[in-house]
Amino acid sequence: MKKLFSVILAFLMVAGCMSTASFADDDASATVYVSVSDKGKLVAAQKSVKVTDTDGDGTLTVNDALYAVHESAYPGGAKEGYGYYTHKDYGLSISKLWGDTSGNFGYYLNNSSCWSLSDTVENGDYLNAFVYSDSKSYSDKYCFFSSFTVTADVNSAIELTLSSAGYDEYWNPVTLPVAGAEITVDGTATGVKTDENGKATIQISGAGSHVISAVSSSEILVPPVCTVQINGGIFDHIISAITAFLSAIVSFILSVFA
Repeated sequence: MKKLFSVILAFLMVAGCMSTASFADDDASATVYVSVSDKGKLVAAQKSVKVTDTDGDGTLTVNDALYAVHESAYPGGAKEGYGYYTHKDYGLSISKLWGDTSGNFGYYLNNSSCWSLSDTVENGDYLNAFVYSDSKSYSDKYCFFSSFTVTADVNSAIELTLSSAGYDEYWNPVTLPVAGAEITVDGTATGVKTDENGKATIQISGAGSHVISAVSSSEILVPPVCTVQINGGIFDHIISAITAFLSAIVSFILSVFA
């Protein structure tokens, strides 16, 4: 009996260690939404990737997130599409982005400019990396919408504000409205343009997931990204209500028998 008890105890200790290791592995990852544009063409729009410490520096970083999005979305994976090196002045830097080796790259985390690839990322962050279209004067304007994501009903009004990241005369970061940019939905121009305050209102008739972006005829924009989930109407509301009700019942049952 004592021997059996010892075996059971040992099994439970091993299972506990495995469970702890599993939780540790979960803690060492983060879900980040990554967008990549190649010379003005959006090639990845808020791609959800699981970021792990691929470079072994002990931290989850922009470098790890960019590696992850190439590994999951670029033909041939990160080995073919992504590269990095250590710059003597700027630290960890990109040498290849989406297969491009020009060295003309930029990247923003949660719409703030990064210092280097070593900047840390957290669960739920949004990362936007791009290859400059203008490789001489780097006039590409980084811009972003007032919301990363939107949920709306079919043909309901969706109001967004388009802003750009810039600097004042003292090189302090400032946010400026982008006027006259045309809104696109899934790459198709809508004919709707932003006003002098960068605001625009559009409607989407098709249910499901869509990508809103913007283009300009007067300046080069780094494609902004807002993902939209359009509900299909009363039927979707009923399904959502039923799902929420069933989920509440399951949670109650589990709490009773916990």
